[in-house]
Amino acid sequence: MKSGSSGGWDRRLILPFVLFVITSIYLATALQITAQFDEGLVGPSFVPVVASILMYVALAFVVLGMRNETDTGEREKLNLVAPIKVVVVTAIYILAFKPLGYPVSTFLYVFALLYIFGMENTGLIKRLVYTAAITAVFYGLFAVIFQVRLPLFDTDFWGMF
Repeated sequence: MKSGSSGGWDRRLILPFVLFVITSIYLATALQITAQFDEGLVGPSFVPVVASILMYVALAFVVLGMRNETDTGEREKLNLVAPIKVVVVTAIYILAFKPLGYPVSTFLYVFALLYIFGMENTGLIKRLVYTAAITAVFYGLFAVIFQVRLPLFDTDFWGMF
């Protein structure tokens, strides 16, 4: 890997390494979560474990992508606009999840992600259909199959206004 740095260490690996360490700490903490009662496959640590596995896979793709770059010394500029948008939209989703409930917050989140990932040119109707389908599939997965209670609408929150 050519990086222009001395000693053979590729500076581009610093961020993936830091994310790997953070994910490992997060996973270790998630595995220590104990349920109040037997909840089967989906307990309180299920989502953090799945998120950690997905992060490891994503990091592997990033590192392998660095390895497969051409050796011409020319690299594309690192563009962090889309990842930053995803982080901001995810933070908003987390904040909106309880007050808006699963259906509304997830619908808006998926709609925003589809836009960020380049589906803005597919047409509004098609994007709305995809968003509704994805929201329904995940609702079925978590609420019906895994029997996780998802918030529908927080009347206590909205009652303050």
